[in-house]
Amino acid sequence: MPDEKLSRRERRRLEIRDRILESAVALFEARGYEATTVHEIAEIADVAYGTFFRHFPTKLDLLRELSDRVLRDLFIDVEQFRKGPGSFGEHLVALFEGTAERADQMGPKSRELLGTMLSMAYPETAATDDLRMRSAFRAFMEDGFEAGAIRDDVDRETLIEVVIGTWYSLFRSWVHFDDYPLRERAASAGRLLAETLARTTAASER
Repeated sequence: MPDEKLSRRERRRLEIRDRILESAVALFEARGYEATTVHEIAEIADVAYGTFFRHFPTKLDLLRELSDRVLRDLFIDVEQFRKGPGSFGEHLVALFEGTAERADQMGPKSRELLGTMLSMAYPETAATDDLRMRSAFRAFMEDGFEAGAIRDDVDRETLIEVVIGTWYSLFRSWVHFDDYPLRERAASAGRLLAETLARTTAASER
């Protein structure tokens, strides 16, 4: 019985936490991070003002949690594209197009929110986040190496850096420039990378 009560209590805690996060996202997307107050988040989430701080010491800690969720979603995307049908090159193009499509569907306010997440991330966790991102992309690339689908005349680390750097650049440009054509650029970059990384290229065939 005690374990059952603890389980119910934990579920209740998680439900309140999720409600606070969902309310914060709605307000951030509608009004922006800076313009939104903790009082407003608590009111929309239907929790007491003090309850907010039992889950998040500050509004910035809440933003940190949202950033972590964005990263977790990306890792899920990477895994899904890894397991999809087709060749490594097709997986790579699908990854670039798919993540760009998801981001583009978020809308301008969500783009601003993502920009805020990037600019206000904790310095002490930035390296960890970068490592997590690199690990996800590295695992994705390892599939291509193991299948013999990626060229072997350039060292692996350089090729991995090129893919990660290209992906980062696309999304940072999307965050900073309102009229940036993310889907178009991501699709083009994905195709170019797939062709460039392929073991058998048009250049080698000639």
